[in-house]
Amino acid sequence: MSHKNNPKKFALNMSAAQFTKFYIMHLLQVSEPLISEHFKAEFKKLTTNWIPAPSTLLDTLHDMTEEGLLYRKEDFKSHEKRRQKVYWYYLTDKGKEEFDVLKKKYKILFEEQLAILNQIMKDVYK
Repeated sequence: MSHKNNPKKFALNMSAAQFTKFYIMHLLQVSEPLISEHFKAEFKKLTTNWIPAPSTLLDTLHDMTEEGLLYRKEDFKSHEKRRQKVYWYYLTDKGKEEFDVLKKKYKILFEEQLAILNQIMKDVYK
């Protein structure tokens, strides 16, 4: 089987796009509304060595809006300066339901992967 067409996934065992979608939903559950800059900053806080590519983030936000998982509202970034218009994103009821399903699904996956990583740390870094 070619790795090119079916890449193996390790650690989180999910694509960058899947994780981006999942984490966007989490962030909006915790604090909404957010703009794309806020998402970038939150991903950077999570890990210093990876953030989704700008095209991945914007495509994911667009797709999630099209799917009815997010609602976006065009407004000013700052009402004091009123210069730059941005999209503010909110999680819809459908998005909240989807996130609840994904949380249950991914919790098992995260726990399995955490066990593997802990075993590697124990075996390799005794």
